[in-house]
Amino acid sequence: MGKALLKINRRSCIGHVARAASPNFASITRTDKRSMSEIRLYPGVENFAADSLWVEAAELMRYASYTEALLSYCEAMIARVPKLLPANKLFAQKQRYLISFLLICFYVQWLESRGAPPTLAFLQRSAPGSPRQIADFISGLRDRGLITATSLETDRRTQILKPSLELMQEIGHSPLAILRSSERFAPAPPLRPDEIARDEDLMARWLALSAERYAVKDDLFGPFPAIVRHSERDAGHLVFCAVMSAALSQRSAGAKVSGSLTYRALADRFDVSRQHISNILDEAAEKGWYRVSPGGELALMPDETLLQFETWVAGQMVHYRRLALVIAGKATGASTSGSEIGARSGALSDGRHRARQP
Repeated sequence: MGKALLKINRRSCIGHVARAASPNFASITRTDKRSMSEIRLYPGVENFAADSLWVEAAELMRYASYTEALLSYCEAMIARVPKLLPANKLFAQKQRYLISFLLICFYVQWLESRGAPPTLAFLQRSAPGSPRQIADFISGLRDRGLITATSLETDRRTQILKPSLELMQEIGHSPLAILRSSERFAPAPPLRPDEIARDEDLMARWLALSAERYAVKDDLFGPFPAIVRHSERDAGHLVFCAVMSAALSQRSAGAKVSGSLTYRALADRFDVSRQHISNILDEAAEKGWYRVSPGGELALMPDETLLQFETWVAGQMVHYRRLALVIAGKATGASTSGSEIGARSGALSDGRHRARQP
């Protein structure tokens, strides 16, 4: 993911992310901590293990209730039903997801006078994929009303691409599920997931900060090969979450497995072909990540795969909780306020916004 984000403007707010107050995990009052000798991070992040983010991630993994939080995240990802758009097809694949993620980031940077206007041409130069692929994808989003284009008064030929709240909610579905699942055992952040999800300004800032953090250091995605590979396939991450849900349910007393892992059941659930599901599961078995039997039973789940998923989710929790603290401070005037970005957004919609220079 880091390579795809190298052209993001890293100035200004990214410094605040690095210096932001860490989530107060020390105030967790549960008594179900496991000793640190029982906890280890996935080897892929060993070079980052001394970083404060991963120290805090290891702290989260000490709680016996962490397994319940993992299961909660998986269930949130696989239980949803797309409403007005085929979200599984549009966004549940890394390249399309990144294009949308980057557009949100570029739009916020432009509004804050930190980046170039978020035009199609700029996106084609900066996002992963060929210019034709990106143009076709953006055209599809515009047809669905998920992106609007507005001409600048200073240059009517320049079309600014503005992501809708619905688009941001789709892109933010996994981060919001991460934030919600962390609340099962950690103190609630100053901005709750539902507050972020319904506020266009907060959602845009939250996701933009995340993209900027990824541009500086890719320790939250790249080191996790099973996560990366599944995300490259249509609905691959959702299939992975379904498999992990089955594995975690087996380890949680009283937990029920949510849905079958047969090709037909997974294909129907995630709106893909049975052959596509077969390809995903066959590759996972070949790589030794896990194995699902022809009858839909989880036949193998190595500890290493489970550790990879546990570590990835813990890192995501710390990452998005930190960003919730940052945007909470901005919303109260510690930096550029949410109301200001909203005012600028409104001006853009009215066609009165002036061009921003990089």
